[in-house]
Parts: sequence; structure tokens; C-alpha cells
Amino acid sequence: MLRTASVAAGLVLLAGCKPPPHPVERVEVVAASLAEAQLLALTPAQAQAELSERLVPERGFRLLGQGKREGDRPVRLTLEVDAVQEQSNASGLPGLEEVTASLGIRRTTDDGVERIVLQATRGQPVEGDALEGRQEAARRALDQVLDRLVQEARVHLDARKRDDARLTRDLRASDPLVRDAATLALVARRNRAAIPALVERLKGDDPLEVRRAIGGLVELQAREAVPELIEISRGRDPGFLRELVYALGAIGGDEAQAYLYTMSQGHDQPAVRDAARQALEEMNRHGRRAQDPLPRNAVLSPRRSPR
Repeated sequence: MLRTASVAAGLVLLAGCKPPPHPVERVEVVAASLAEAQLLALTPAQAQAELSERLVPERGFRLLGQGKREGDRPVRLTLEVDAVQEQSNASGLPGLEEVTASLGIRRTTDDGVERIVLQATRGQPVEGDALEGRQEAARRALDQVLDRLVQEARVHLDARKRDDARLTRDLRASDPLVRDAATLALVARRNRAAIPALVERLKGDDPLEVRRAIGGLVELQAREAVPELIEISRGRDPGFLRELVYALGAIGGDEAQAYLYTMSQGHDQPAVRDAARQALEEMNRHGRRAQDPLPRNAVLSPRRSPR
């Protein structure tokens, strides 16, 4: 009997440690994005219902119609379908339908308006080559995307309630989603403890994650990460390089200045040279340049030069 009581007490304690559900005051869908995703054949109201039915306490959310408590800071959620893409199999027939969607989270805080944007992609195999089979696969992929976005939203909103010490510990969590949420929460607070985690992300294979890491390093003005940013420029396409040089210009510093000067003078793509030149001008204009301006005919090499 004593053991049963102890187990019950433990369960109550664990339940008390679980964060309360996040209140949701509005769920919206970008109608234009569904109009372009014709294969899904969903109206905005249908997509809104699909998302709303997942916003239950068991998943960390509650719609305000379920009862609002004083002191709540409700969130607004906006769903946008970014792409529905068909992946062909070896026979040239539709083999996979891939859906990408974004979830925007908006909430008012003591410091202003807080915004988080999450994105997820999932694919499902097509059974048969008829339109109905493709549509069914796309709908299944969307279901998985919505499940993932709701899961990520809960973890990210939980992280925003934690103090910096807890978030710093979460950077070493075994769950990559917890690590990601902690990193972005620290970036939002301009806490430089997130810099090592962002640098580590630069080595990943996911282009979206790499771009998010670059954005975080720009936000933190992480000049110590400039060598790693230069390193990932190796073998990249001109479009990525243009994004990278603008990021380096926004961060500034001696090493970024040297790299941008080299790119502006010697890269074989005119678009990249122009972007580097513009980034260098912006860096100088906003006082992010080195102490001593470069001589007009200087020839500099960054620590790691691009191929």
C-alpha cells in the first residue's frame, strides 16, 4: 500500500513538472499558398481545421475556447504551404510526393512582439500513377508535416519560458530539437553562448539549417565565427556565395574585410564580385570595417581562401 502511494505521488510530481499547454488565440492559413498547391485540393478552412485539431493539451496547446486563464500570453499561428514537389522514380513515374510547409508563431511579450518561423518537409510514396494516388500521397505528407510543426512549436515555446542557465544546459541535450530550440532562444536574447552551437551547424548537410545558423551568427555579430563562415564557402554555388558575403559584411571585422576584398577583386563570377563589393561598401559605411582601411592596391588573402 505504501509503495502504491509513493508511485502515485511520483506521478503527480512528474505531472506538475510538465509545462502547461500554450494558449492559442488564432489559427490562420495563407490562402494563396494553398491555391498554388493545387494537388492537395484543400480550402483554407480545411487546412485550418487540420491544424486546429492538433492543438490539444496532449500536444502542448489549447485553443482559447477551452478556457482562458488570467495572465496568459496567447500565440497566433499562421500556416503556409511552401511547396508540393513530385519526385520521380527510376521508371520516370511519380514515386514520391514531398510537401514543405512553414508555421509562423507570433506572441506579445514584455519586450515587444516575438516571432518564430518553423519549417518542415516530409515525403510519402505514390501508390499507382493516377492523380488520386498522387493526391493521397501529398495529403499523407502534409499530415506528417503538420504533426512535426506542432511538435517543434511546442518545444520552441517551452524554451522561450526558460532562463538562460537552463537554455545553456539544453545546448547539450540528447534531443536535437531541444538543442535547436535552446539555440534559437539564446540568439533571440543576444546571448553569445549560442555561438558554438551555431558554428557546429555550419557543418551540416541541410541547406536550410546552414542558412539559419548563418542568420544567427549575423544576429550575434559573431566575428569569432568568420573563419568557419569563410571555410564553408568552398565549392559553393554563386547564389549561396552571394548570401554568404552579405552575411560577412553584416558581421564585419578584419578577416571579413580581407575576404570580401579578395572576392570583390578575384572571383570568377561577376555576380559574386558585385555582391562582395556591395557588402564591403555597406560594412565600411556602417563602421564595421577594420581599424585601418585597406590601401587602394592592397592584395590580401583570408585565412582560408575559397576555391
